[in-house]
Amino acid sequence: MQARHGAAAHRDRLALARPLDQAAALRRAHPHPPTPHRTPPPRPGHPRAPQHCTVGYGYYPASDQRIPTLRLRGRWLEQLGFTIGSKLHIRLRDGELVVSVAPTD
Repeated sequence: MQARHGAAAHRDRLALARPLDQAAALRRAHPHPPTPHRTPPPRPGHPRAPQHCTVGYGYYPASDQRIPTLRLRGRWLEQLGFTIGSKLHIRLRDGELVVSVAPTD
């Protein structure tokens, strides 16, 4: 009989082992079984906006001068009523921007 090597030999040793030894051998062979990556489902009614963002820059047409730019994107905007095509009302209040959906006429 020819000697087996590699995975086949490992299976043969496991088959001959007692049940508890077999479990221990499997734990040694695979010490950290892969865990499936699970993304928690979104909680309805609790949109999560980014906590921080960075002011970027853009340009006015026909100008090489940079201007501060904010870009917000995500399904959370839609959950808050900021649907595609919505008109916005922007107010300045104590160093804050207050953005709301403008009422439709």
